[in-house]
Amino acid sequence: MEKTVASGVGAVGAVLVVLVAWRQGAAWNTLQYGVAALVCFDVIGGVVANGLNSAKRDHFRHVPSTGRTTAAKLVRRPVAFTSAHIHPIVVGLLYEPRIWWWGLTWYLLILGSVVLVRSVPLYLQRPVALGACACVAVVASFLPAPDFWGWFPTILALKLVLAHAVQEEAYRPTTAGSHK
Repeated sequence: MEKTVASGVGAVGAVLVVLVAWRQGAAWNTLQYGVAALVCFDVIGGVVANGLNSAKRDHFRHVPSTGRTTAAKLVRRPVAFTSAHIHPIVVGLLYEPRIWWWGLTWYLLILGSVVLVRSVPLYLQRPVALGACACVAVVASFLPAPDFWGWFPTILALKLVLAHAVQEEAYRPTTAGSHK
């Protein structure tokens, strides 16, 4: 059920962004629409996927890494996982107006925020992550962005800084209908 929720949110988010861009006359070619759909699915669905209790149980439990795939090892290392997300650089270079510094700026700020969250004591991780996400939202509202991508830094911060980097206790589902 959790994977269905994450995939569903990712699909709805991708369709919304692509549909809005198309309806508002985005000057995107087929490649740009395809990249937008993939990036949106990954990032918007990733907010949910990284916050799932099952993901938290998996990412932060202490088990040997032998026998795990490279991807499985990467996802358990928040800074390395974040560094693999070059999405803002791709967006900044692929979409008009091409703002090369925009993608690099957001890549580095998100990565730096994850490093900061992982460097503070456990009890401060969530408030520091929330503060970083709030700052990203404010700064993103004032900076120019490629057309139809102004929302992107905030959602990327939610996915990587708040949902992924914060180590949390995960809860297992309780009996049906229970709200405990």
